[in-house]
Amino acid sequence: MDYFVKIFILVLITFFCCGLTDDKLAHMTVNKPESDRIEQLFKAAIPLNEGIIYTKVPRGLIISINEQYFFDRGSIKIRKSSLHILDAIISVFKNIDNVCVIEDHSDYDGVGDSDYNSNWELTIARSTNIVQYFIKCGGINPEKIFGFGFGEFMPFKDNVSETGDMDNRIDFVFIDYEARR
Repeated sequence: MDYFVKIFILVLITFFCCGLTDDKLAHMTVNKPESDRIEQLFKAAIPLNEGIIYTKVPRGLIISINEQYFFDRGSIKIRKSSLHILDAIISVFKNIDNVCVIEDHSDYDGVGDSDYNSNWELTIARSTNIVQYFIKCGGINPEKIFGFGFGEFMPFKDNVSETGDMDNRIDFVFIDYEARR
């Protein structure tokens, strides 16, 4: 497990630093947060129901959707029945300038139902498949979307909810700031 934690930390450091130097940091700008407006656009496209939670955080708007809408247990194949949800997200995403990070979280014990050795590996593959769907089927610019898998390392329980009902979820994080390279 220590190996995966080290890899996870390395991936996060690489993602957030991206080799930024002082001159690159000077080009970073912070947009006025638009979370309220963006949230209303998404709520019109994806009505609030069980298994969907909207959360505003300093980095932007997070739309958390129960993972079972998208994947069968142990599978990385996106369910056809969930494509309407992804298409609704894509339709709004095409009309905003924000970057989206797709984060998959899964805490169930064992991945015996899959070809993966850990929940972390499974969630990376799942988030990658959603990113590929957004790019290939939705026409989203690859520079505007990233995928991460967190396995069981970022539970909803204790972070957002006391019950942990959404520990198995996909987070669509629409970032409120912009960084130019």
